[in-house]
Amino acid sequence: MTLLINNHCALGARVSRELDTRKTDNEPAELGGHLSTESQRRLQILSLDDDQLDRLRLIRTCEQAGLRCACDEASTLTELRLAIDKKSYDVIFIDHKLGLDNGMDALRIILAHEDQTGTIPIMVTSATEHRVAVEAMRIGCADYLVKEELTVSALSKSIASAIERRVMYAEIAGARALEREVKATITRFLNTCGPEMRIILSNTIKTLRSLKAINRTSDDIDPLLLPNFTLLERGCFDLTTFVDDLESVVQRLK
Repeated sequence: MTLLINNHCALGARVSRELDTRKTDNEPAELGGHLSTESQRRLQILSLDDDQLDRLRLIRTCEQAGLRCACDEASTLTELRLAIDKKSYDVIFIDHKLGLDNGMDALRIILAHEDQTGTIPIMVTSATEHRVAVEAMRIGCADYLVKEELTVSALSKSIASAIERRVMYAEIAGARALEREVKATITRFLNTCGPEMRIILSNTIKTLRSLKAINRTSDDIDPLLLPNFTLLERGCFDLTTFVDDLESVVQRLK
């Protein structure tokens, strides 16, 4: 999960730097020479659309946005499968209408592919298909573009928003996973060591109090040990409180 978050953060940083350096919406940025090796690695982009002109238009818009990208094309689900089996993509644009195929099916294929876990899928719909966009986002699409409104600005904002959203979701999922792990670890400790520890602590406290009682009626115990008895008793109380606190934490995590 941490790797996924880091990958999306790195991708977001690269995209932001590249978008910030372009001079105008129609003038590609000169990025070579002052970007790091990681930044100079081209964004791997796949355009899935059954219309070649629409694929080329989207790729051209990416280039006009100043993105250093290597763009592949696919027109069917079969070509999509072949493409994602060959390499991992940073961004995949999915046209909703793919002739006999369906963009939603394409999205599910991408989300289920083990080599595309860091991919940002963006659905491309028509202006009348807002329900499709909502459904795609619900399934797991990172963002959507309206084909009739495709501009450099719209594409740039879509990619940036998609990356930010993915990072946020990944961080939330990571926090929940960590919470589950902490809960499991504490529960395992309480179930295995907790009962024994309580018995040991209770018996130790009773023994210390007995020794203190003996000291009040006789001189058999070295007076120098009494402060240590007090410290040990206090430590036992603190450990008992600690175990109680752990149980409270587990209850709150339920």
